[in-house]
Amino acid sequence: MSKRDFSARPLAPQERAAWDALAQAHGCVFDTSRWTEIFGPALRRIGIYDAGDRLRGGFCFYEQRKLGLRILRNPPYTPQIGPFFEPQANSPSTRTDERRAVAEAMAEYLAGAGAALVSLGLSVGWTDCLPFFWRGWKVVPHYTYRMPLAGTEDDLAQRPSKQLRKHLRSLAVPEVAVAPLADAADMVALVQETFARQGMDLPPYTREILAAFPVADDAYGCEIRVAGRVLAARYVIHDGATAFAIMGGHRRDERYNDAGALASWQTVLEARRRGLATFDFEGSVIPPIERFYRGFGGELTPRFTVHKAWLPIELGLHLHPRFRSRF
Repeated sequence: MSKRDFSARPLAPQERAAWDALAQAHGCVFDTSRWTEIFGPALRRIGIYDAGDRLRGGFCFYEQRKLGLRILRNPPYTPQIGPFFEPQANSPSTRTDERRAVAEAMAEYLAGAGAALVSLGLSVGWTDCLPFFWRGWKVVPHYTYRMPLAGTEDDLAQRPSKQLRKHLRSLAVPEVAVAPLADAADMVALVQETFARQGMDLPPYTREILAAFPVADDAYGCEIRVAGRVLAARYVIHDGATAFAIMGGHRRDERYNDAGALASWQTVLEARRRGLATFDFEGSVIPPIERFYRGFGGELTPRFTVHKAWLPIELGLHLHPRFRSRF
């Protein structure tokens, strides 16, 4: 199978229903139109087509312009942008060839997109990044923690570290109330307050995501209250298999500083009650954040990212501590 067996091009409007059917069967919630439409015209959907010009999958990216330069990246709150596709190969070797051809089509399209900078996180489980590597892109692993939810609730309760279990037990007192997230304004306020402590603004599209995925069948949240005051909250969206921890926030409180951990754990339990197979904590490579998520007992799972920039930009980014590992 050669790279010509698949090609990539912008999705036509009349192909949206076919895209969503493929995304539901072979992708995740981040691939669906319902999610990607949140980001408006800056979101580009790229279809992947077989040799018969039939739509077989796709990927997307978020386009920005800074200082007149075109930048392609993941949309906010979106850890993975594809690819997803409908497999048809049967043998192990032809399955590998098929995935390689999909990766070739994706890499070829992005290489010809004329962007000054591309920085994209691929789907969990997508490991073939060689077509990017061969074109001189930098392929960098990112990590998340994913927890399988099979077994009983008692089995699940043994997964967190002893220290975290101790902290959770310390909050099992009458004055600490655990409740479903009911008001999106509480979530926005907590996220805003959490980012403000770090000297950062509220991330874009926070309100739009909460409006597009209100707490209902495929979104839920948990908040921790003490004396009627919300101390922490977590918000989760999911598809038919996996729950994704999208956003969270907390207020500083010396006595109840583990309220955020309790809110996170309650969202894990709710994912199991909903019959989901996996909870994705959407971890981080920042050491303190990684250590926090590690304590819940999920499985460390790599997700590959691909990066490419014009040489002057790449040299400049390499001098910045935040971007040095990517370029």
